[in-house]
Amino acid sequence: MVKIALVDDSGILRSALRNVLESSGFEVSFEADGSQVLFERLQQHPVEIILLDVFFPTENGLDILTELKKRYPKIKVLMVTGLQQNAVLEEAQKRGADGVLYKPFDTDDLLGAVTRLGIKK
Repeated sequence: MVKIALVDDSGILRSALRNVLESSGFEVSFEADGSQVLFERLQQHPVEIILLDVFFPTENGLDILTELKKRYPKIKVLMVTGLQQNAVLEEAQKRGADGVLYKPFDTDDLLGAVTRLGIKK
C-alpha cells in the first residue's frame, strides 16, 4: 500500500485529504503542520509520497521541498497551492517537485495527481 504524508498548516485540509486518500485505498502515514514535525516523523515513518503546501505562516514550502529532495531524493513530492502562477510552478519544478496540485481541487484532481506519480496502490 502506498504511504503518504500530508504537510499543510490547515488541519481541515489535511483531514479532507486523508478522508479522500484513505477511502481510495491509500494509507496516510502521518500529518504535519510544518517542516519540524515532517522531518521528525519521516525518521520513523517512511513514505513514498508527500503532499506539501507551498505557503506556511512561518516558512516556505519551496524551501522545505529543497531540503526534502536533499535528504530523501526518492520520495515523490506533490506541491499543493492556491496560487496559480507560472513562477511558483517553475520554481517548484526546478527544486524537484514531482507535480503541482492547484486549490481548489476535487477528488478526481487529487487522485489523478497522486496516480500520475507512478506509484501503485
